[in-house]
Amino acid sequence: GRYKATPFTNGLAATNAVAIGGAFLQGHVLKVGCMENGQISWDNAPILGTFGTFNAAGLGTVTYNDQGDLVDAAMGHLDKHIVHIKFNNGVQLEVMRWSNHINLRITMAPQSGQDGHCGNFNGNAGDDTTDAIRARIGIGVP
Repeated sequence: GRYKATPFTNGLAATNAVAIGGAFLQGHVLKVGCMENGQISWDNAPILGTFGTFNAAGLGTVTYNDQGDLVDAAMGHLDKHIVHIKFNNGVQLEVMRWSNHINLRITMAPQSGQDGHCGNFNGNAGDDTTDAIRARIGIGVP
């Protein structure tokens, strides 16, 4: 994920964008950013500039609409812009796009080789520290 301060976080970072890639996407990369300065892209090409569905090279679907449950109920008074990502291997994400940040929900079973900003899910919390994760994968969205 990419993290940036917003006008509402008093200098603290919020999630600004997320990139999904790896062997299970056969070299492809899906990126989802916030509404103000982000976009939805597949291999760096913009997709889904409006609500609709994109076929992700036969690997799954990306649907953009105003339907779904929010991660943060406090945002319920705003218009929804939700990206529903369903990959054929069972990985599912919902990305709620707001003006200057995103919220996301990831649903999946542990995968071989899995790693990311939330850790590697190997049952050892000791190697999921911020420093250990940065050493393995870096700190930004490519």
